[in-house]
Amino acid sequence: MSYKIVITDLEHPTIAPELEVLAALDAKIERYDCRTEEEVIEAASAADGLMVAFAPITSRVLKALPGCSIVARFGIGVDMIDVAAATEHGVVVTNVPDFCLDEVADHTVALLLAVSRKIVFLDRAVREGWAATNGYWRTTTIAEPMWRLSKQTLGIVGLGKIGQRVARRAQAFGMRVIASSDPGVSSAELASLSVSMLPLEVVLAQADFLTLHVPVSEDSCHLIDADRLVLMKPTATVINTSRGPVIDQAALVDALTSGRLGGAGLDVYEQEPLPADDPLIGMDNVVLCSHAAWYSADAFHEMKVKTAQAIVDHFQGRVPRYVLNPAVLSSPQRRMPRIPHPRQPL
Repeated sequence: MSYKIVITDLEHPTIAPELEVLAALDAKIERYDCRTEEEVIEAASAADGLMVAFAPITSRVLKALPGCSIVARFGIGVDMIDVAAATEHGVVVTNVPDFCLDEVADHTVALLLAVSRKIVFLDRAVREGWAATNGYWRTTTIAEPMWRLSKQTLGIVGLGKIGQRVARRAQAFGMRVIASSDPGVSSAELASLSVSMLPLEVVLAQADFLTLHVPVSEDSCHLIDADRLVLMKPTATVINTSRGPVIDQAALVDALTSGRLGGAGLDVYEQEPLPADDPLIGMDNVVLCSHAAWYSADAFHEMKVKTAQAIVDHFQGRVPRYVLNPAVLSSPQRRMPRIPHPRQPL
């Protein structure tokens, strides 16, 4: 008898790193491409544990999988997992909270630079030949305005691990950094940063660049809406590498088209992939990416290994390093893993 571990969905070309870690268990690994509750229930009907990218793990799913004692998420966000329901059903939920921290911070600053220095616009001008036809000087003046970063203010919403990394990178450019008040940031963390903590409305009003680093939730959905966008400078730029729904995208488009906002650098959208007819695609003052801020070969490998290690730790009787619902560990409803027969000697 062995454990059954189901990878509900994963678009990665290989699961070799996961298999190498999971080899420590007597387990059968099955990989699927689940998109709906029904598909998860069918694929994982006898599963002991799940490894999840984006498949919906709802209360209904957990109820239908009575043998499942752990759900391990590939990555940080868990908006596809009903963590409260998992706790109620006695299921451990893990993620990889230190995944891609540097990558997202780097990508955020890359978007900031791309928008502020008009990199995409100027690249296209050279490639398409009209920079040579019209002259480089005229092309540069068309790209105006550009401002010295060391005289600009960066506003950060969400001063967690990624937000702090962005702050340090921005400070290296000489930028003034402010952030909205965040009760989750310790006094020790604040002491290590030269960041002014201000009410959100003040951050919006003062920021030349606004970058968002908050998880999506009921509280953060459309956190930046029409009422808040109107508080910003008409020359300001919004950067979003967190989750698309944090910004009211229709309100953002309206602010950009009406000239009430200077620009945007976006890696995430309310609907992904971004529809081909979305107004954002035709805007020269917007730089768009394909939800790629998380990626580097290093981060990719670490995420796969750490997700698999959570499964191994759980079934070998250890508490996984990153448990999102620690209350479940002492809950009388906790589902305990089955103990498989030891491997037979060859």
